[in-house]
Amino acid sequence: MLSKSNLDIVKTLRQFKTAGLTVTFVVPTATGIVKSIMDATADVREFLVRHQLHDFSMQAQGPANKNVVQTTILAQGEVVKTITSLYRPISKSGDPRIWPHGLKKLAEPNDLLAILANQDGLVIINCSQSNLTELLNFSSKEFKYILAQFLVGKSDVALELLEKMKEIHQLGFVQTKRVGDTGVGYTLETLLGIAANSSKTPDFKGIEIKSKRQRSGTGNRSNLFSQVPNWKLSRLKSSKELLYERGQYKEAKNRIQLFHQLSVTKPNSYYLQLKVDWSKEQLQQLYMAKSPPITDVIWEFPLLKERLLSKHKETFWITAETQGKNGEVDESFYYKKIKHTGSVDQSAFPILLDLGVITVDYTIKALPSGEAKDQGYLFKISPNNLDLLFDQVTEYDLDY
Repeated sequence: MLSKSNLDIVKTLRQFKTAGLTVTFVVPTATGIVKSIMDATADVREFLVRHQLHDFSMQAQGPANKNVVQTTILAQGEVVKTITSLYRPISKSGDPRIWPHGLKKLAEPNDLLAILANQDGLVIINCSQSNLTELLNFSSKEFKYILAQFLVGKSDVALELLEKMKEIHQLGFVQTKRVGDTGVGYTLETLLGIAANSSKTPDFKGIEIKSKRQRSGTGNRSNLFSQVPNWKLSRLKSSKELLYERGQYKEAKNRIQLFHQLSVTKPNSYYLQLKVDWSKEQLQQLYMAKSPPITDVIWEFPLLKERLLSKHKETFWITAETQGKNGEVDESFYYKKIKHTGSVDQSAFPILLDLGVITVDYTIKALPSGEAKDQGYLFKISPNNLDLLFDQVTEYDLDY
């Protein structure tokens, strides 16, 4: 389990992102080191498929069907050429396994191992026993001759949109074209000639646009996408059931509501907490006031990743300086800064959920009729952590 890692995963992932490398992680257990065995988690399996190296779902069980791939291990200042076995044992249900030969001498239990893959094989870096600052330096011989082949390319699809944003920036402060919180996005889309719609598809020729007011603090988290739970798998079968079982009455609003942030790291004040179930490939929301905790609702990772990929193949995250009162008719926007993210790193998504970097917001309220209205199950991330979720992040300050 990644939670057993003896190294800070967020800091380590950021080092690889800064170097332009996409990785997934495994953490060997003491039992695994002794028995020469590691689980190929759903994240690892998907990573190998995406890089066209191996597909466990197409692999039969048993030693005769084992696949062996060329591997380089970097650890303790050494470069070791070896092989990795990818197989499904006869026993049990044939749970996928991965084992780099010779790892016993190059890793301890709970070391953090980064995996890089392409069609030719694997590179495995023992992050806990390597100087990553030196290793991931573009001028190092290891980077030049081993890691450079895994560099993520830069996309130039957004050049047209970037030029349009420069023209809008030159307009200075633009008065809102719609009152309310959505004014910042609606005004920008109007300036870009994008018709208002509720489609879940990207906004500008395949590029998603996310705009927000310039603020400080955690309240300025960026919304990645919205996705309702899988009600068929969940104990609670609708937003209404969730609201009336877990919501609270707010006297100021004269209604029952459930507006709350949820994280894997700890329960919120409503005793609600998220859990990543790696074996089932699920994100679960638990009610922690009971022992054992009660599972209220469930999301499945394949659908969450599909939503993320469809929404953010390429995204402009635009920040606007404001004048006037927030959401009022006299508010105006000066669109100044852009973060341009490339394709989503699917492997990072469940890891960031498990680490509490990505959170979920409930936005459910009771209507006068007694029915429930949700304004989305919002998956959010701090702008400072966007670099962890995408293969590339480029920042532009339109003042310069």
